[in-house]
Amino acid sequence: MACIGHATAPTDRIPCMFRAAVEFFVRLVNYTLSSKMTTPLKRCLSLWEIVVYGVGLILGAGIYVLIGATAGIAGNMLWLSFLVASVVAGFTAMSYAELSSLFPKSAAEFVFARAAFGSDALAWMIGFCAVIIGFTTASAVAVGFAQYLKLFVSIDHLFLAFGLIVLMSLINFWGIKESARFNMVATAIEAGGLMLVIVVGGYQIIDNIIPAADLLALPQQTQNSSHSLLPVVSAGALIFFAYLGFEDIANIAEEAENPQKVLPKAFIYALVISTVIYILIAVVTVSVVPYQVLATAEQPLSLVMETLIGGIAPDIIAIIALFATANTVLITLIVGARMLYGMAQGGALPPLLARVHPGRQTPWPAIVVMALVTLLFLTFRKIEVLASISDVGIFVLFFAVNLSNIVLRYRQPDLVRSWRAPLNIGSFPLISALGALSCLLMLLTINHPVDIFGKQISSLIVGLLIFALAIPAYFLFGRKGPDANMKTS
Repeated sequence: MACIGHATAPTDRIPCMFRAAVEFFVRLVNYTLSSKMTTPLKRCLSLWEIVVYGVGLILGAGIYVLIGATAGIAGNMLWLSFLVASVVAGFTAMSYAELSSLFPKSAAEFVFARAAFGSDALAWMIGFCAVIIGFTTASAVAVGFAQYLKLFVSIDHLFLAFGLIVLMSLINFWGIKESARFNMVATAIEAGGLMLVIVVGGYQIIDNIIPAADLLALPQQTQNSSHSLLPVVSAGALIFFAYLGFEDIANIAEEAENPQKVLPKAFIYALVISTVIYILIAVVTVSVVPYQVLATAEQPLSLVMETLIGGIAPDIIAIIALFATANTVLITLIVGARMLYGMAQGGALPPLLARVHPGRQTPWPAIVVMALVTLLFLTFRKIEVLASISDVGIFVLFFAVNLSNIVLRYRQPDLVRSWRAPLNIGSFPLISALGALSCLLMLLTINHPVDIFGKQISSLIVGLLIFALAIPAYFLFGRKGPDANMKTS
């Protein structure tokens, strides 16, 4: 109570907020101890709502935060970097679609790996990596939200990021249907902002008010090197962060209506819609503002709108970015909590995390843990560090998912597959093989430097070390013996 009634600086209030949040979350956990563990998640999400979920997360913070940096790498061929990233995502989306039609459960990657490899330890480590990606992604986007909000309020950005995570966790607890409604509103706003850039910029380009950029001009790998496509691929690896989200569709399978038919369509629709919007944005931005200028802009899309119409355009884009980043944090927290819930339901985490509130029908303890660990990752402070960690983890995770689909085609060929990935050579899924190979190649292109204690270390190394924590974590928390609820045959 020492914090009440005293005027303190914003940064001084952060420990008090942590204490109050912990006390609140402890009360929630204590309440769930008396809740029944058999309460099911509520199946209420239609195809349209799931597609909106996927598009909402894909069109989140990445496009607002990273488009300037990627333009500096890929130059006028930024559109091709988006296309490269979408192709890699598309390969993996086909594997997700087939696997989720087979096993429509929460903790999707965990379920896929255990069915494919028959190893609880390996499945646990893969599932744990997916959870870490949720932590780092939610923290990264929360920091991005805070940076935009600082344009309107003079408060420490960590304080603002903390508040957003707590607020979105409360919405997550309130219910999946309420979260879906917030998501639909936020998605409409963020997509509307991107469409505003596309329509206004596209009109001026078509009307020759602004000359179109040379979209086939190859970028230089370095300032004194020859022109090549390598920077385009490197930029594609970085901008891949903007595509994160389509995979999370699999983790709300237990709340989807008719998941075997709905989920494959949702993967495809969400990815295609997002890719079209991204490519159009890329064409407009490099035409309106030179890519060299975009590379140094802290708010590149605000700069584009200021160039196009001036006035209050930067503030409009900033407000839209707030909705986009808040929406991304919400969906990431929702999916991360369902991942924890699914692993606990299968006996891979303490059973407390599998409890569901009988009234709200949401996994309370999993939501609490998701929020607290996400807050802990805010200590990294910088969005580029958190985004790099997420990228490393997601390529490793996607490699495992593609490999799982290949293995299952041979280990369990008699499973009824309501949807199969296209382009097969006999039983061999060529799309999944291309997905696994492309993920490895993209992983090797990650070279963003991370400043740790004054030393520059490759983000690839930092990310691999963090995700390697899955090995000791398994021996600390993992539990052997699959639960009957998680059997896949």
